[in-house]
Amino acid sequence: LTVQTSTDDMLGVGGFKTAHPGFLTLLSAPETPLGSRPRQKVAVKRPFYKKYPPGSSTNPINFSIGRYTIGDELPKLFREANVLYWARSLLTFAYEYIDHCVANSSDTPPFDIPRLRFVEAGLALSLDHTQPGHKSKSLTMPRAGYLVEELITDDFIKYIHNMDCNPMLDPYEVGYEIAEFLACTQHIQFAKTGGLAFISDYQGGLEILSDPQVLTHPYDDIFGDGNIERAVSTFEKEHKCNKFCKWSGFKLKIYEAETETD
Repeated sequence: LTVQTSTDDMLGVGGFKTAHPGFLTLLSAPETPLGSRPRQKVAVKRPFYKKYPPGSSTNPINFSIGRYTIGDELPKLFREANVLYWARSLLTFAYEYIDHCVANSSDTPPFDIPRLRFVEAGLALSLDHTQPGHKSKSLTMPRAGYLVEELITDDFIKYIHNMDCNPMLDPYEVGYEIAEFLACTQHIQFAKTGGLAFISDYQGGLEILSDPQVLTHPYDDIFGDGNIERAVSTFEKEHKCNKFCKWSGFKLKIYEAETETD
């Protein structure tokens, strides 16, 4: 794994992680898209915290990138990988429900079903083979960790914000129909888990998604740090059902979002 660590080359900075371009070559190429060819371009992500100049306020722009110790970094990476794992499972579950409903309905849905998936990903450790103070030359210790993902080459689109359960996009924008569909998958996940969990922070390309959050309530500490309990407890009031949700073949309860009045 080769990583371009310069801040000038970064692919982006999120709320919890930085993303860097990299190249991945595995000794034994798997059948999955990640690592299937030599020097594959990948996105390499690391958790960070914001370092502010001494005596300054926490200005959202005026900060530098701080890195955690390996003891703090690894649990955060494992948690991020776990969120991605469960998000993939929840999205697969939604598609299985959708495909079952379509196959068993006498009516063809009046829309196409967008087909998306989450990135293939894996954890990588950088090992230090020369630890001072140890006699054994074979002792290796991790010095850094990385979350390695397929590189999304499309324009990156934020479909649904982490604090919302409706599309961020306007109807005229590219990706709006996908955003509507993803909002419907939230509806399915919420309904079929008994109101316990759904995917949020939907974002990525037109076919591949990345950096999800899994929102839960009341079990708020199961998944990532981005869990927002209120988004789950108020889902039925905030979610605006769209054409996907309202198709009779899905047999979903229709939620009418409350509107504010002056």
